[in-house]
Amino acid sequence: MFNGNLEYLISSLPNLSFSDSETVQQDVKVLFKKYASTSEASDRLVSILNEEASKYLSLQDFQKFESIQLSTIHKEQFQNSNIKVVSEFSRFMFQLKSELKTFRVARKSEESFGKISYELLGELPENPLKAEEYLLDIKWQKLDTLSIGHYSNLSALVLYKLKLEVLLRWWQFDAEVGFQVFQQSLNVA
Repeated sequence: MFNGNLEYLISSLPNLSFSDSETVQQDVKVLFKKYASTSEASDRLVSILNEEASKYLSLQDFQKFESIQLSTIHKEQFQNSNIKVVSEFSRFMFQLKSELKTFRVARKSEESFGKISYELLGELPENPLKAEEYLLDIKWQKLDTLSIGHYSNLSALVLYKLKLEVLLRWWQFDAEVGFQVFQQSLNVA
């Protein structure tokens, strides 16, 4: 099924943990830069992973792998994927997005606020940055649960990629930049 040694690729990838510490970020970035044999920007880490995976996967598996992205995983095509972890995570993300939509609508309507029960959302923090971090943690926990029993197969590689994308999203957060954007949006309105 796999070309080359997928187990080698997976075991040589940097260990990912749900952390935004500078040390963890640097460790991950340095190892991926070694794979790319260059000092490429960290926003290319997923591309580097895709390039490495292309060496070990069949063309069909690689096309599936490459198409999977955190930003689009909730779409129907992924909900119906023949890769079980993809379909499960896709349905989870679709439900999470649905709950977020309901939450945001309810928040605008004081009458219904507090009457709705959220299965996945739980207690969303008021602070937008903390809320985003909370949502990323929910996604990470689901990916961790799905990874049980998958260590050196396509599912393991897909889960790794999605975890990497969760971390990259978190690592992009900058409170100062976010506050400046917020202030600019107030001035525009």
